[in-house]
Amino acid sequence: MKPITLKTVAEQAKVSIATVSKVVNGINKGISAETVERVQRIIQQLNYRPNRTGRQLRTQRNYIVGMAIVDDSPTFLTDPYTTHLVAGLSNFLGSHNYGLLLHGIAPANFEQSFLLKESVVDAICLMLSGPIARRRRYLDQVLASGHPVVVFQEKPVKSLADCCFINQDDQGGAETLAMKIALHNPKRVFILTPQLQWHAIEARVKGLCKVLDKHKCNYQIISSDENQHQSIQQALDAAMAAHGVPDVVIGTNDRLAYVAYRHLTDNGHRVPDDIGITGFNAFDTNAALQPVLESVHSPAYALGQTGGQALLSRLENGHFEFNTLVLPVMPAAGTTLR
Repeated sequence: MKPITLKTVAEQAKVSIATVSKVVNGINKGISAETVERVQRIIQQLNYRPNRTGRQLRTQRNYIVGMAIVDDSPTFLTDPYTTHLVAGLSNFLGSHNYGLLLHGIAPANFEQSFLLKESVVDAICLMLSGPIARRRRYLDQVLASGHPVVVFQEKPVKSLADCCFINQDDQGGAETLAMKIALHNPKRVFILTPQLQWHAIEARVKGLCKVLDKHKCNYQIISSDENQHQSIQQALDAAMAAHGVPDVVIGTNDRLAYVAYRHLTDNGHRVPDDIGITGFNAFDTNAALQPVLESVHSPAYALGQTGGQALLSRLENGHFEFNTLVLPVMPAAGTTLR
């Protein structure tokens, strides 16, 4: 039996070999939807499998994108934001016949990451944590590898070459949420943040403080290990012992807010009658968790898709189409704030 080749597919689909090659590689620009559908149908009928080695030799690509997530938690993939973003990125790349090589890196091990030492990937995506100076150092090290880079949820640096920053409007979303909180004239507000520093959290805190300061609201910023419920609970208890019971507790992500809700209600506080609670991200769209938090919906999945699109465009055209992009966030109404 003769092997199934691009030529075989092209003959049966009644198109050129170049057209089949473009469809196989996910490059459909200039090809009608009808033709794409016909070629894909013939590929399935013939059970055609592209020769990856030949494809690499022709294009000088490995068709693999690296994704490095700097997080000190060994269970970093349980973070809903990370999960949604990686899913969007992976699904987009997969639909264009690219693979995703995912690497979680503890901050202390960044320089030893194989993504910096191997040339197996065509491009690299990053999510960085830690103090801003350290994050900049990480970014410089990755750029020195010579790969195109997409950075998610990081403060843009416009002077960097071959680098693209994709964010969501964390500060704007936080400002909108804070304005709703300020309408109730709270006398005391607690803002819960994770100990590990992320640009997104910094932007949310900046937005919250900007509005709360404008309305002369008294607030405290309380840091804890978001991966340890006991750490969050102890931080809340210490803050209440020092400053009194808050009118509103703002979690800079939903995980912090849910732990605060459980701890406060277990200790006899009524939510939202005594204390209002808000979160940020709103991934629980099916309301599997109770109560439904007053929150902000983050487009993490769309961020991943957008990052994949930006990278493949860069690999195809030799340059990024934009240096920075910010996706909007949306309020998510809940039952935890009066």
